Amino acid sequence: MESKSKAPPLRTIYWYLAGSCNLNCRHCWIDPHFGEDGVTYLPWKKMKPLFEEAKNLGLVSVKLTGGEPLLHPEFTEILYALKEMKLGITVETNGTLVGESEAKAIAETVSFVSVSLDGTTVEFHEDLRQVDGCFKNTLKGIENLQKYNKSFQIIFSLYRKNMDNLFEMVAFAEKQGANSLKVNPVNETDRSREMKNEGELLSVKEILDIHDHLKKVTKDKKTIKIYFDIPPAFKALSLLRKHGFQTCGIFNILGVLHTGRASICGIGSVVKELDLGDPFEIGLEKIWKNNNILNEIRKKLPNRLTGICGKCMLKNYCLGKCIANTYFLTGDLFNGFIFCEQAYNQGLFPETRLIP
Repeated sequence: MESKSKAPPLRTIYWYLAGSCNLNCRHCWIDPHFGEDGVTYLPWKKMKPLFEEAKNLGLVSVKLTGGEPLLHPEFTEILYALKEMKLGITVETNGTLVGESEAKAIAETVSFVSVSLDGTTVEFHEDLRQVDGCFKNTLKGIENLQKYNKSFQIIFSLYRKNMDNLFEMVAFAEKQGANSLKVNPVNETDRSREMKNEGELLSVKEILDIHDHLKKVTKDKKTIKIYFDIPPAFKALSLLRKHGFQTCGIFNILGVLHTGRASICGIGSVVKELDLGDPFEIGLEKIWKNNNILNEIRKKLPNRLTGICGKCMLKNYCLGKCIANTYFLTGDLFNGFIFCEQAYNQGLFPETRLIP
């Protein structure tokens, strides 16, 4: 495991608080447990020393995600404890468990919160989330956030069934009080392979067409901020200047799974080769500075990227978009990002973004 190199600061930990979820989403990329067997998690008392050690490595922020992070029985206590440690906090939630007390705690501690909502009706949302009543409960959670004047982002998972609902979703999200809408096209991951087999995932051309049409219909309208999750190579320079590249800051991020084990992100829960080990046994500092996989990433990104990513003039900023997803699909961290590879093979990759 050990290969020493000069490591950059560890700025952000993605903490996958719970290994369970109260929804059974068909597109989930880390396949959390769903059922009546209880919640899998580690108590804050055990985890706190890890974050204290991480602060010595440069930690400034924590993203709490899951599974569903609000399933952790100490969720609100963790929020206040992290704030007391002067760490910035981001929360990703499905919103169904955001009661008034949770909303109050989020409003008092969290700098950024996103809520998943996949359509303007029960049918759209619950087709993907697979639990009766979750649409209503998510809207109730949003209502509770609004009671405490907490700004939030709505994340919309785009696939074939709800693609035509996206344009209504812009106005709907604004009506719900969201300050931004992020559109995430569902790509092939752990659970969504079945969706792909059923033809429910959109093609690269369809995604690009939807992105372009959305830009046109909202261009002259005053709407909430809209972020569309496609690789930077397909975005106008004006958008990149305005919103940034919105890609993974892989050099300064570490995932901590609900088991306490380290990973480059949550992918370590389903791809065991990307499980970096137990920081309670090895030490977080040793993992961060000496782990072979992390050091390989530092050494090879972006210059060793292959395929279309190696030919792209934005590779120094994009860094292969999502190398975890690339590994899941190809078994190699440094292969070309699948979306971009498909676009290139279909003549859809912008020639202006290719290295001469």
